[in-house]
Amino acid sequence: MLISYVMMIAGVFGLSLILPWWTACVWIIFVSAFNRLTPKQAILAGSISFGFVWLCMAFYMSMLDDTNLITKTGALLHLSNGLMMVATFVIGLVSGLLSGWLGSGLGYVLRPEKRTSA
Repeated sequence: MLISYVMMIAGVFGLSLILPWWTACVWIIFVSAFNRLTPKQAILAGSISFGFVWLCMAFYMSMLDDTNLITKTGALLHLSNGLMMVATFVIGLVSGLLSGWLGSGLGYVLRPEKRTSA
């Protein structure tokens, strides 16, 4: 299970830096299916990994933001900078949750003979 977390965190971080946001979702689906995670494990690992990485990246990018783009976007949505971070974290949690759930289901369909125990 720890290997799945490390693989997901490293993959989401690396893919989010250079590719569109949805490629990280595909990575979580692949890792969940390949490691044959149960739905509970996949949902937990995917949501925590995706949410944590996106929260850290959002915080880091807001520190480097000289144009105050995040603050201006938050003003359009009537959200403070902190609430924009929370919104990014929630979006990451939901994306990771759904990706892990799909990956677990695909792992069961593609290779139903073995499942890891909780």
